[in-house]
Amino acid sequence: MTRVKALGRPVKSSSSMPSEASATPLDDFSDDDFFDSIITKLPAKSRETIEIISKVKSTYITSGRDAVLKNSFDDFLEKMFARRNGLRDDGRAFFVTGASGAGKTYSIEHLLAENETMQPQVKSFGTIKPVISVALLGPSTLKILGRSILRQAGYELVQNMEQGEIWDMLPAQLHHRKVLIIHVDETQHMLKQTKTDTERENLAKAFKGVMNYKPWPVSFIMSGMPETTELARLDEQIERRGYYIDLPDIELPESRALVLKIINKSAEAAGLQADKVVNSDLPERITHAARYRFGRITQVMLEAIQVALKRGDPHLSREHFAYAYLGLSHARGHDEMNPFLVDDWERLPPGSFLKKWRDD
Repeated sequence: MTRVKALGRPVKSSSSMPSEASATPLDDFSDDDFFDSIITKLPAKSRETIEIISKVKSTYITSGRDAVLKNSFDDFLEKMFARRNGLRDDGRAFFVTGASGAGKTYSIEHLLAENETMQPQVKSFGTIKPVISVALLGPSTLKILGRSILRQAGYELVQNMEQGEIWDMLPAQLHHRKVLIIHVDETQHMLKQTKTDTERENLAKAFKGVMNYKPWPVSFIMSGMPETTELARLDEQIERRGYYIDLPDIELPESRALVLKIINKSAEAAGLQADKVVNSDLPERITHAARYRFGRITQVMLEAIQVALKRGDPHLSREHFAYAYLGLSHARGHDEMNPFLVDDWERLPPGSFLKKWRDD
């Protein structure tokens, strides 16, 4: 007996060859249904706060770097789609790097969501996804990455497939499913498992095997910490086909207008007034507490908004940020380390205050 999935291959149903996509009784209980069943048990005030915070989190705040990303990605796509004698060139690599909290993931999600050509296409035989995304949650091997890519492409994996088998079949399977681009988020986790230049060169070769597949070359978006571009440094083919965007830290006072935009848009989404914040030195304090990183500023804003909502205050104030910082650090009981309480906040290390622990 065989079981066939749309755009997939037949997989024998047997105890010796289990499918990772095997149905369970929980399949009919969606994630949304589960979360709703939990949230409905919370107090009404908590449910209201969750609804407002969800609105704030769903508010994407544009900036100049979105235009830079879009322009570079448009160039990337034009090169990717251009053909020579009817055939596309080898795949390319689009690197988006930045420090933790720079906002890389959300920026790329927004970039892809706004690009009409990259949207899924529903056909009679199934859904074609021109772009698939894989997030590496920790140190990863080529086998883990290959399995994740196939799974996101809709291929039913067999548990005992080896690394070589996975990467050998990967180009043809991506062709079969018309995948054009693979987005690998937190790519630096691959580098943690490949310490030597030789190991990293082998990693680059695996990517090139997919990029150089003549019938259907696939390109990559690789986002992660700055060291992600090591892949390009170690392989000239990837280096010369690469596009490189680095999301830098926010600099003040040059980018104060951007910080004000984050503050105003976040407060507006929550239905709060932010005049007490913008007409003070709080934008500088917020940026300092957020280690001068775009994504972390939005996090600090979210924490302060939650404090204001729980207190029922219509205006955001310094007190809300000071209290929120306690939950983001070890500053409870150490007011002198809270950048929203002291006058000389610039002397404090940027980011969260974390005590150093030592064994006696």
